[in-house]
Parts: sequence; C-alpha cells; structure tokens
Amino acid sequence: MKSAILAPAFALLSLSVFAASVATPPPPSGDARLDRAIAAANSEWGPAMQGGEIEPIVRAYMDDGVFVAIDGSSIRGKAAIADFYRGRFRKNGLALGTKIEPRRVIVDGNLAYEWGYGEVTVSKDGKPATAGGPYLTVWRKQADGDWKILRNVVLP
Repeated sequence: MKSAILAPAFALLSLSVFAASVATPPPPSGDARLDRAIAAANSEWGPAMQGGEIEPIVRAYMDDGVFVAIDGSSIRGKAAIADFYRGRFRKNGLALGTKIEPRRVIVDGNLAYEWGYGEVTVSKDGKPATAGGPYLTVWRKQADGDWKILRNVVLP
C-alpha cells in the first residue's frame, strides 16, 4: 500500500525536477547595468525555452548579434536567431528544464565576457534527455549605456 502512495509522489517529484528553470545570479562585474542585463537574459531564457517563447530569448541580442551553436554553425541577427529557435522547438519540443550558471564576468572597455555552464532537458523518445556544457557570451555596451549580446557561443 505504501508503494502505491509513494510511486505517484515520486513521479510528481521527478517531473518537478525537470520542470525547473534554474538561473544562478551572475557574479558582480562592477557595472550595475551589465549585471542587470545578464541577470535578465539568463532568468528569461529558461522559462522561454520551456514555453516556446522567442522574444525573451532574442531580446538581449544586438540586431546583428551572432549565436554560435555547438556544431560551430553561426546564426547572425535577431530574425535568424528567432528562426533557429522556432526550428529547434519544432524538432525537439519545449524544454522540460533548463539551468544556467554564469561563472565569471570580465569587463574590458565597451565589451564584457561572461562564461559559465548551461543545460537544457528535453523529452527524447518519451524520456528526459539533458545536454549541456560551457558557454561564452560577449556583451557590447551600447551608446545609451545598455548592454546587448554581440556573440553567444555554445562551447563543446
């Protein structure tokens, strides 16, 4: 009888683990606007991946920003990056869970380098499958003082 009660509870707990979107706050860079931009982009990315929302993903990019996928292919510009994610959602479905952990942020003039670890869990053949690894994001300070993504690289 106990196992009949515990099995659904365990299944629910397992689903909640994969339904999570974890975004660790970035380490302080010394530039409050940059820190806010990174925190916003990272915290919006997970829920957007789980909800199939494109705008929160591309909002942080410069108009001619570049996303470099793990296979080395480069996608240039917000519209192309949006199309890439639409295709990704069609192919892989929505994310069951995400994690992003910025590890370091360095500011060098009007550029900033953020690197860390990220992962996405999707359903593959009805089972959760997680892929992840290191990333490097290059941010550029805009004329108005805001920061936008110039390059976002998924590293092997």
